[in-house]
Formats: sequence, structure tokens, C-alpha cells
Amino acid sequence: EYALFEQLSQRWGTDKLVILAFPSREFGAQEFASDGDIQAFAASKKFPGILMKLGSVKGSTAPEVWQYMKSETGAADPTWNFSTKYLVSKTGKVSVPKGNVASAIEALMQDEE
Repeated sequence: EYALFEQLSQRWGTDKLVILAFPSREFGAQEFASDGDIQAFAASKKFPGILMKLGSVKGSTAPEVWQYMKSETGAADPTWNFSTKYLVSKTGKVSVPKGNVASAIEALMQDEE
């Protein structure tokens, strides 16, 4: 996933595409236990986005922005790391990409031109 995020950032630039990551230990505790360790790992993978604080992405304890995107799309709670991605257009429309996320971003960018 990190290689994909880097490719997408290079393709679109940070002025058109902002990637937010919501680290969570809810999936087999695969994520590091501290924000500092997560930041160091993400930097080693050249993650081009913004890391939110370590927390939940399920239910009412998820960050408000996550809850908003989930409610706007009717998506279920994630079942595994990286299994849920949301796209937000520059007009604020939230969607869940179907299939290949790079293709979905391409389509969204073309729709917005």
C-alpha cells in the first residue's frame, strides 16, 4: 500500500491529492503501539500523506471525520488494515472507490476538471 500511495502522490502532487491515514491496532495489533513509531515507519516507507493519531476506526470511538465519511457512504466498519478507503472530491462529495483505487482517483480527477 505504501508504494501505491507514493505513486499516487507523484502522479497527482500534494496540491491535488491529500492522503490521510488513520492508524489503528484493531486488526491483529499489526500497527505499532505509539504515534512516534508509526511516524518513523511511515517515513521509512516514504508515506506522502498525513498521519492521524493512533486510534479506532470502528464505531463511535472513530475520529469524527472518519465517522462522517462512513455515514456519507453507508460503508461498514473496516475489516482489515487498508481495506477501507474513502475519496473526497474538492466539492466535498464522499465516495468509496470500487475496485482499483488509482483508477477511481483518475476518474474523480477527470470529473472535477
